[in-house]
Order: sequence, then C-alpha cells, then structure tokens
Amino acid sequence: MSAHIDIDHALETLDHTSAKDLDDSLAEGQIIRHFTAGSITPEEFKHYSARLLKISRQRKELS
Repeated sequence: MSAHIDIDHALETLDHTSAKDLDDSLAEGQIIRHFTAGSITPEEFKHYSARLLKISRQRKELS
C-alpha cells in the first residue's frame, strides 16, 4: 500500500464519530514513520501534519 493511501485512510478514520483518541496517535505515528522512511517529502509531511492537527482540533471541540 502506498504511503499516501495509508495516511489518507488513517486520517479518514478520524472523521468517524466512533474514532478513539488512540486513533489520533496511530495516524500521527504513520505520518512520522512514512516521513522517516523517506516515503513522503517534507512538504507532504507538513501537509499531513496540518490535516491531522485540524481534525484533532475539530474532534476536541465536538467533545
């Protein structure tokens, strides 16, 4: 599975109301792992990190 599909899937999982706080950490871990493995560029890392932060903040506001 490509890094982009893997990360997108993890971030989309967070959109579901049944997502747990652990899912945030798992998505963050996937972004970091793919970056350190060289599967994504620094620009992509920044993009995915910003998406995760936005989703995490929205979830926190809803709870």
